[in-house]
Amino acid sequence: MIIDCRTKEEYNEGHHEGAMNISVQDIIRGELGVLATVPKDTEIRCYCASGARSGVAKQILESKGFTNIHNLGGF
Repeated sequence: MIIDCRTKEEYNEGHHEGAMNISVQDIIRGELGVLATVPKDTEIRCYCASGARSGVAKQILESKGFTNIHNLGGF
């Protein structure tokens, strides 16, 4: 699973094929979207523009019990 942690506007300008958009702000607020229904050991790859927001998303998701999170860095 690939998560684009950028804003909806950034996502709409272009994104990795197959990536879902869950902004880091949504993750911070606990609005996990589809992530709320997947097993905690699901492989999740996060990216953003520079890797900073996806790094924050990775830390938050790990604190929520996700165990297979990877920060892909910038798009």
